[in-house]
Amino acid sequence: MLPMLHKHTVITAALLASLSLTACGKKKDVLAPPTEQQTTQKTGSDSETSNTNGQGELPDPSNPNDTLPPLPEPIPDTKVNPPKANPPKANPPKTTPPSTGGGAPSKPSTPVPPPPTTEIPKQTPPVVDTLPVPAPGTNRLPSDYRSNDASNATNDALSKRMTGAVTEDGLVYTSSSTDDLLTYLRARNEKVGAESRRANLAAAASILSAKMSVDGLSGDAVVTLKVQEGRDVKVYNVAGASVNGGYASPVKSVRAGNGEKSTGARALSGTLKCLDLDGGCETTFVRLQIGTSPNTAIINLVFRNSPADLYFHLPAQGAHSDNPEFLLIQEFALSTIQRLNVENKVKTSKISSWEVVNGRSGFNVSLKGVNQELLAFAGPLLAPEAGTGVNINLSRIAKDQEDTLDLISLNNTKLNYANYIGEARLIANNGLGQVRIALKMRKRGAYAQDQLAITFMRRIKPLVDLTDDNLK
Repeated sequence: MLPMLHKHTVITAALLASLSLTACGKKKDVLAPPTEQQTTQKTGSDSETSNTNGQGELPDPSNPNDTLPPLPEPIPDTKVNPPKANPPKANPPKTTPPSTGGGAPSKPSTPVPPPPTTEIPKQTPPVVDTLPVPAPGTNRLPSDYRSNDASNATNDALSKRMTGAVTEDGLVYTSSSTDDLLTYLRARNEKVGAESRRANLAAAASILSAKMSVDGLSGDAVVTLKVQEGRDVKVYNVAGASVNGGYASPVKSVRAGNGEKSTGARALSGTLKCLDLDGGCETTFVRLQIGTSPNTAIINLVFRNSPADLYFHLPAQGAHSDNPEFLLIQEFALSTIQRLNVENKVKTSKISSWEVVNGRSGFNVSLKGVNQELLAFAGPLLAPEAGTGVNINLSRIAKDQEDTLDLISLNNTKLNYANYIGEARLIANNGLGQVRIALKMRKRGAYAQDQLAITFMRRIKPLVDLTDDNLK
C-alpha cells in the first residue's frame, strides 16, 4: 500500500507543476503603446484662458528632451485581470484526507453549488464600505505640487481626496480637486447622532449617478439624481438658482430635468451654494433632504466644472501606421500644441465631476475643436487606495452640454473624430484633479489600431473658507 501512495504523490506533484507553468505562461491582453518610445506634449487648450507660464509652458518641438516622462504601461484589461485592492479571503474547501488503512482512499467532498438567484444585477459597482475620515492635517499636499504638471497623474506618493466609499473589489471613489471639501463634509456627518449618521450613509450609498446643468443666461440650475430604491432605480429632479456669492439658494422638486422625467415618490428639497472664493460657481455644493419625518436623511453632493490643461502622449515619429483617421487626430493634437491658426485644433477643454459625500463619484472630460469636432468621455471616478493606475472602460458622450442650451444652434457638434475611436479607458487618476485616458483607434482595413493618451488637469480655483456659516 505504501508504494502505491508514493506513486500517487509523485503523479500529483507533476500535475501541479504542469498547471503552474501553464498559468505563468498565459498571455495577458494589455493596452500597450505601439512602441517603447513615446512623444509627449503639453498644452493649455482653452484659447481664452490658456496657462503658458512656468510649468504650463509648451514643450520646445526642436528639443526632444523637453517632454514629460512617457506614458506608463497601462493595467491589463479588467476582463482578464480585474483590479482588486483588498480581495476577500476565501476559506479553502474542507477535504477528507486519504485513508491509510486497507481500504481505497476517500474522495474529497464536493462543494454544494449555491441555489440559483433571480436578483436583478446592479447597474454599477455597489458601495460596500466607507473609509474612516482622515485625521486633521493628514491630507496636506507637498509645497511643490503643481496641478498642471502631468507627471503627477501617476505620482503614487500623493494623498488622494476620497469620497469615503469603496467598491466590492477594493477601489475607492475620489474627488477631482485638491481642496478638503469632501473631508470637511465627511467629518461633519460624524458629529450627528448614530441613527442620523446611519440614515445619511444609507442615502449616500443609494445614489447611482448625479448631474447638474446650469443655464448660462438665466442661472437656473437643475440637479438630476438616479437613486436605487429596493430593486428599482428612481429618478429625482430638483431646480433652483445658481447665484454667485451670498447665501445658498433653495432647490425644490420638479417633474423633469436634464432629459429625465421624475419617477421617485419621496420628498426631496434642499439648497445649492457656489463655493469659489472669487464668487464663481466652478465648484457647487448641493445639500438635499430626502424623505419625510421621521424617516429623513441628508445627502451632500459636490459638482465641479472647470477648464482643463492638456498633455498629449503621442507615438514617436514613425512608430504609428498611416491610418488617415489617426493622422487627422494626431494633427488635431499637434496643431493645438503649436498654436497654429487652423481649424483642426482644440478650442476648449473641460473636466467635470459629481461627488457624493460617502458615496459614488463620476467624471467626464471633453475636447471641442475650432472645427466643432467633439471628443468627450465619461465614467466612474475610481482609483486604487494606494497608487493611481486603473483600467476602467469609458463611455462616449455624443452631445456638448453647451449645445443643449441653444434652441437653435448655429455651431452643431460634429462626431467624426469620436467615431474614429474604438476604445477609451481611464488608466490613471490621482484623486486631485488629474486623470489620464488612453484612446485606441477603431479597426480599419489593414491598419494597426494606433493609440494615444491625454492627461486632463483641472485648473483649480481656491474655495471659500470651509466653515458651517460659509456652507449655509
